[in-house]
Amino acid sequence: MWETDPKSFSSRFALTGRATLEFQCTAEHLEARCDGGRDTNENVVAACRYCNGNRHKRKRPKDAVSYMGLVRSRMEQGRWHRVTLVDTPRPCMPVTRCGERYPNRSPKCEAFSFSIA
Repeated sequence: MWETDPKSFSSRFALTGRATLEFQCTAEHLEARCDGGRDTNENVVAACRYCNGNRHKRKRPKDAVSYMGLVRSRMEQGRWHRVTLVDTPRPCMPVTRCGERYPNRSPKCEAFSFSIA
């Protein structure tokens, strides 16, 4: 997720502007404010814009714990976001040296899959 620098996040994961917006960090109220939830540390967690918005758009919105289970289950199956985040190679050495045939490459240049534990 990103909070203040969408351009850096977008270039790191090679995303379009629209896709980048889905990963904006938002404040998710576990108990919605319209249901009496307050702006307290116990009631507010970080969530990407996609997760925050989709939880509340459901015909029968799930409670926070059930929704977290749904998100984790779908993420394990690779079926949550429409966009899969994969780190692009870092400019610490030429991109041509980042392939598997160069076992002594800098670890910063390897492409990593993004996942949330």
